[in-house]
Amino acid sequence: MAFPVRLLSVDEEVAVETRPHWAYAAAQVSAFVALVTAVICVTVVVESFPLPAIVTIGVMAGISAVGAGIRLVRWANTYYLVTDRRIVHWKGVPRWRGVELGLDLVDEIAVDQTISQRLVGVGTLAVRSVVDRHVRRLAYVPRPEAVRQEVYRLQREAEQQAVADTAPPPATLSGDEPVESALDIPDQIRKLWDLVELGIVSEAEFEAKKRDLLRRL
Repeated sequence: MAFPVRLLSVDEEVAVETRPHWAYAAAQVSAFVALVTAVICVTVVVESFPLPAIVTIGVMAGISAVGAGIRLVRWANTYYLVTDRRIVHWKGVPRWRGVELGLDLVDEIAVDQTISQRLVGVGTLAVRSVVDRHVRRLAYVPRPEAVRQEVYRLQREAEQQAVADTAPPPATLSGDEPVESALDIPDQIRKLWDLVELGIVSEAEFEAKKRDLLRRL
């Protein structure tokens, strides 16, 4: 299930779109598998195992199954997005709700990883806002260092674009300024030769003008 496009702004480009890492649901799913395995082993291998104990393990397996199912549904409906405008954390159970922060308001991003998280490529991003200095924590982010670098890259591009948008336009030629001053000298020479081939300018005139242009180099 992809992130709903209707939740994005017009012309907003997505740079990173990901769900939480599989480690988000690993504990609940592992517990459920372990309890189911225990029930099978007890009922098949151990013939004289007490029935109340079997029932107890079965109930625990059922509860674990519910917990694992809820965790998987939340995982499937949770998204981390980085666009050219903002960082978004959306959750979709039971309804869509999210937290977002504009890229221009991001002051610093820290990566928090344990040793085991580094081995599987997951971590927590601590995003600090320049406005209220509040830190928003995004947990179980896959490849967190790559996501952080992507945010910084988008920030640099936005800053460069802002500078380009505010730069004054290039100077234009005035009405009495020779048009040929807007061309470099090699282009002027080529254009003069085109006039020679068309019979508009003689070769003598071309050579004289060419010498004059070359003296300007």
